[in-house]
Amino acid sequence: MISWMQNNNKFTVIVMWVAALSFILSTAVIGGSSGIRSNTIGKVGEIELTKDKFSMEYNQLFNQYNQMMQGKFDEKQAKAMGLQKQVLRNMATQAKILNLAKEFGIIVTEEETAQKLASYPAFQTNGVFDRKLYDTYILNSRVSVETFEKNLQEQLTIEKTLNLLNAKGLKNELNAFKLAFEIADKIKYKLLTKNDLNITIDESKLKEFWETRKEQYKTPKKYTLDIQWTDTKDTNVTDEEVEKYYNEHRFNYTDKDGKILEFKEVKDWVKEATQVAKTKKDALKRYIRFKKGELKKDETLTLELNNPKLSAELWSEITKSSLNSLIKPKVVTNRYASVKIINITEPVIKSFEEVKNLIKPLYQDEAERKALNQLAEEKLTKIDKEDTNVSTYITMNNAKTQKLGINQQETSIFISKLFTSSQEKGIIPIGSKVIVYKIIEQKFIPLENNETKELQKNVDQVKNQSFQVNLMKMLDNKYPTKLY
Repeated sequence: MISWMQNNNKFTVIVMWVAALSFILSTAVIGGSSGIRSNTIGKVGEIELTKDKFSMEYNQLFNQYNQMMQGKFDEKQAKAMGLQKQVLRNMATQAKILNLAKEFGIIVTEEETAQKLASYPAFQTNGVFDRKLYDTYILNSRVSVETFEKNLQEQLTIEKTLNLLNAKGLKNELNAFKLAFEIADKIKYKLLTKNDLNITIDESKLKEFWETRKEQYKTPKKYTLDIQWTDTKDTNVTDEEVEKYYNEHRFNYTDKDGKILEFKEVKDWVKEATQVAKTKKDALKRYIRFKKGELKKDETLTLELNNPKLSAELWSEITKSSLNSLIKPKVVTNRYASVKIINITEPVIKSFEEVKNLIKPLYQDEAERKALNQLAEEKLTKIDKEDTNVSTYITMNNAKTQKLGINQQETSIFISKLFTSSQEKGIIPIGSKVIVYKIIEQKFIPLENNETKELQKNVDQVKNQSFQVNLMKMLDNKYPTKLY
């Protein structure tokens, strides 16, 4: 395919592999990846699940999480969150749609795949496809060209299949939606806030409030640690070593749009990372000497659990270790820390006096909420007889223009709750406020043509989502997943 692209000037731009399309809707029950011996790890209908594809998708998803967590995501975390099972579920879901595409005779040609690659702004130098960039990516991702390009072709097949199955809303379905938007209510209402209340704080009740929640108010767990530091800032690295590190890890240096940053833009960061990597052996040697007593601690710190002075990775190791444990060097900012746990102070419940000022606002909020609800119930019983505020005709479309004494966001929430209620009158809470209302008139206000067109798009979207949910349920039964 690459040779085809190079022979067609129209398609001289190539990009990083499009991230695997996966459905949250998948409900296939499949196990982990242990016991994988051959390249085929399972089968869905007539589509085989391969180890090559699993490795590629696992690495892709792992790197995405690692980038989101700024390089602090590791295999232990991946195992804890079931990353392997997540990848297998994604693969099974894709395979079910590929089976359906095969049954329908839907294909994606090599030319279509090349066109898709050519539509993205990456793997290029000055707007022209750069084979070296592509080869470097393939080399660093440890995936074959065949696996990479076959996977992209499969993603395009899935996309084409779903586009062909796109469901449009029918006229009677649109009319059902229009009804909800065309109905208009005029209401009489009373807005209640905490300003309508008179709450005093009784210390005995405040203490009762604390008694039921005191387990939530404990001193933090603390660790006393002996730390032996290994600095990396003075580690000598050559320009060649820094550039080599960048070439091997360039896909970790991207901008907000996922575009790989040039070496000169990140050189200082790469240099620090190179120093950290090169210092690891020295840190391990110093750890051994520290363990034998040949090196003394640099300092002793008493820190609350997860104090930012140490890294999340190091805290993870500390919390899994016992008293007097010695933890191997972990990176903290740009240096290594070898840590010995000297003391552990367990949390204890704080006294009422210690937390009184903390719980007062919580008690006040709860007391106000209960009092406000009680007042609203009283107002509701009298709303028929009382003279109070009357709105204009309210519809789902005119929330922005309503003046109900609350802000625009609160008005939208109120109107949404009003039109999903079947009650003629009632109470609608909105944050710390309450509106007591009664519908006094109703009528229909037809939508404008442009509003109807926009609503049609929403109807299509809702129907298509519903269709896809049911489609996946059908495919789950039609193409069962088998893992070897």
